[in-house]
Amino acid sequence: MIRRALVAGALALAVATASTAALAQAAAPVVKIRQGALAGAAGDGAASYLGIPYAAAPVGELRWKLPAPGPAWSGTRDATKPGASCEKDVEDCLYLNVTTPSNARPGAKLPVMVWIHGGAFVIGTSTAAFGAVHDGTEFAKRGVITVTLNYRLGHAGWFAHPALDAEGHTANYGLADQIAALKWVKANIASFGGDPGNVTIFGESAGGISVLYLMLTPDAKGLFQKAIGESSFPRHTPYTLAAADASGLKAAKAAGVEGADAAAAAALRKLPLSQLPYSGGFTERAQPILDGKLITSGITQGFAAARQTKVPLIVGGNSNEASLFRPKPEQLDALPPAVQPALKAAYDPKGADNRVQMVNDLTTDNFITEPDRNLARIAAKAGEPVWLYYFSFTPEKTRATSLGAGHVAEVRFVFGGDKQKFAPEEVALSNSVNAYWAAFAKSGSPDSAGGPTWPKFEAAHEASIEFGADGVHPREHQFKDRLDLAEKLQPK
Repeated sequence: MIRRALVAGALALAVATASTAALAQAAAPVVKIRQGALAGAAGDGAASYLGIPYAAAPVGELRWKLPAPGPAWSGTRDATKPGASCEKDVEDCLYLNVTTPSNARPGAKLPVMVWIHGGAFVIGTSTAAFGAVHDGTEFAKRGVITVTLNYRLGHAGWFAHPALDAEGHTANYGLADQIAALKWVKANIASFGGDPGNVTIFGESAGGISVLYLMLTPDAKGLFQKAIGESSFPRHTPYTLAAADASGLKAAKAAGVEGADAAAAAALRKLPLSQLPYSGGFTERAQPILDGKLITSGITQGFAAARQTKVPLIVGGNSNEASLFRPKPEQLDALPPAVQPALKAAYDPKGADNRVQMVNDLTTDNFITEPDRNLARIAAKAGEPVWLYYFSFTPEKTRATSLGAGHVAEVRFVFGGDKQKFAPEEVALSNSVNAYWAAFAKSGSPDSAGGPTWPKFEAAHEASIEFGADGVHPREHQFKDRLDLAEKLQPK
């Protein structure tokens, strides 16, 4: 799985590079930010400024420390190529990209969307992840500026060790990077024509989890005004610091570093990251950590305690999120006998006896769909405007045999554009999804997009919108029987 994911990431980066080359049809206006001047590229109604260092390279003594201010430069910096990604233990990678409408000018106060990529906190880049290209051109055509960013991954970004804990900062360096990027946006986005007071954070998978933790982190308060969590695992619980420290000690010992004092910290910083071994499966390689500073609880627990920044929120997921886990039908047999009748009634009401579909639906509901509903309930109860979505579209050629829209499937529809090579049947749906996201960034309500009504989620109606093979349709109490059962099966 790891090898396949890395190959997919490499292919996606190649696609993103080709996309960047296509944009380089003309010189974009030179933009002057606090660090210096930037020369980007323009084309297809958008101007892009790539590879901007938003923080100092976190190498040497800066490894496992909070991000330091980005470098300044004299002259005009070439901003036509993305910076290095944070994959494969690369550390000099804290770069971001800005895409604007081609006619955007300072003072325009355009809405801003800041994208946080997915990839299980170990792979992915600001330009692409899991084959989905993060190109802000379509948003630019709708008058929205996009920022996509890299953040530290793997051991560089999510790592704890008693010697580092003693220094008094955080184990969640990747989250700290995201906060630093948001501070950069607040300080600099006006130079591109953006409104630093109208920023929407959005992300998918690990990026969606990050969005929800940013809502719970006091350090990020005031840096964004809206949030979108796509496939964001709202019941995610962080590693305890004790468990993360134990893992860090084990990895350090395997690399030849003993102890938990300042000398051990210095020795760790001299090691190539590749010498620190991983343990566990792919999705266990790096995770947010309960450090008591940036992260003080799980997501659901934090929202239930009303600690989140109360901003308009969109949350949702896809119809086959189980594609990430590939569950087996025999897992259904492990459920208590008393649950089996309710399971069949909820997940096989027509008696098709398709156990593969049943276990995929249950797994999807367990990790995404029910936690989304639960989070929407909590947010709505706190008076927070929240909208729920369900993405179920599958291509016509595979629809008869498909188990549903897989993990990440919605991302290319969110960003849109001809560069994504849509089939004719997909163009209208992509236009709709992109328009709803852009409308939300502009007004704080996706229902202002002008398409089918997207009602707000409220206790009395529990509304959502479905992006499916038959178009875009509002729903009410969607999959209630399934989700009620999935809720009962959640760990207590």
